[in-house]
Amino acid sequence: MLNLDGDLPRHLVMGKYILQTGSVPATELFIYPYLGRHYVTHEWLADVVYYGIYKFVGLKGIVLFSAFALASTFYLIYQSVTTRFQNRLGAFFLVGWGALATSLNWVTRPHLISMLFLSIWLIWADKLRRGEKISIWIFPAFMLLWSNTHGIFIAGILILFAYAVGWLVDLVLDDASVNKQAGKNLWLVLILSILVSVLNPGGIGSWKSIFGFVNNQYLMSRMLEANPPNFQMPEMRVLLGLIVISIFLLAIKKERISSGQGLLLAGFTAMTLIAFRNIHLYGIVAPFVLAETISTFNSIPLLFRLESNLHRIESQINGFFWVIVSTLVLGMLVLSSAAASKLYQFDPEKFPVGAVAWLKENPQAGKMFNYLNWGGYITFNLYPEQLAFTDSVADITGEITMKYETVIDLLPGWENIFQQYDIEWVLIPSDSNLAATLTDELQWKVLYEDETSVILRK
Repeated sequence: MLNLDGDLPRHLVMGKYILQTGSVPATELFIYPYLGRHYVTHEWLADVVYYGIYKFVGLKGIVLFSAFALASTFYLIYQSVTTRFQNRLGAFFLVGWGALATSLNWVTRPHLISMLFLSIWLIWADKLRRGEKISIWIFPAFMLLWSNTHGIFIAGILILFAYAVGWLVDLVLDDASVNKQAGKNLWLVLILSILVSVLNPGGIGSWKSIFGFVNNQYLMSRMLEANPPNFQMPEMRVLLGLIVISIFLLAIKKERISSGQGLLLAGFTAMTLIAFRNIHLYGIVAPFVLAETISTFNSIPLLFRLESNLHRIESQINGFFWVIVSTLVLGMLVLSSAAASKLYQFDPEKFPVGAVAWLKENPQAGKMFNYLNWGGYITFNLYPEQLAFTDSVADITGEITMKYETVIDLLPGWENIFQQYDIEWVLIPSDSNLAATLTDELQWKVLYEDETSVILRK
């Protein structure tokens, strides 16, 4: 979870800065080509949480927190659907499959908190849709928290929009059976949530930043996770299977699901087919919606007996109490384990751990060029004395990423970029073509080198 990309160190250094200064920055601080440029820190609260955990218990605490968030996400969905439909075996099957699908995105980033928030929001919104008693004001209050934590708060807006539009469709198709007060509440909560979502340091800029990023064709084309899922890849078959199962379950259901549920499932399916980065949303929404389709399976004698046995076992376990106890015990074991401290750390094969340690003892003057995925790690360890050229988070326009690619791929004009930014040294992969060119052709001096990285100076 820690070493799949370079985002976490950037989140940690941002959280550290916010806690130390007591303010949320409105400009870029960590990469010098964008220094002082307007930047929307829409994940500031998650950054603070992550750094707070890191400060007190280290990286193993972040892994434990991430695992707890994931477990809580699917536990809440499972509990909700089993309470409604009393089909534990079917719920376990669907929710487990959804969890397996989302595992492709299990990385220690703020989106794991958003997954938990999404499950809570989905359960609440569904209660509102069905006309159950739930406070309207809990939604804008929760949206205030969510919109200051992560950009996926927009998924919460989309859930309400799907339910509200679905209510209108049901009203047109079958006016007599529609709960009119529930529809009014849905639209009211949708409007309130949209208004509250701009109450963050970025204001309406959070919406602009998120939509500007996802609609930037250049940046999206450079992100593997922004591509449609390739079902020829074995790891994508679990997503394909969930989509196929959803079609089958909807086909055999005798009574149709509500228009709101249909729009919700169709919308999140489409989002996932456009970009598999949305699989962590679909893996939560799909099992929740599809749970209604398996409610009739209890009429099958064998499944009914299994359901009765599972219900008896859960009753004996005493439900939530033992979940909390087992979580606390496991958490204490992890936090007190010396093995966990060694296991949960930044991998020297993925990050320039040795090179950065050398730089702490031998700081370099002048501007540097770095490998993109290492930018956050460099900043986390060397800021404010050293600014990075780029990292995996800061660029939402594509300008500096395009220049980075020109250099790292040795495209025409790459030397001009070195001159433009007055770059005097680099920290890049030791086996890169750029490293070979700088040393062999331009006679740059090797200051440090290991199997992962090399530091070169002009």
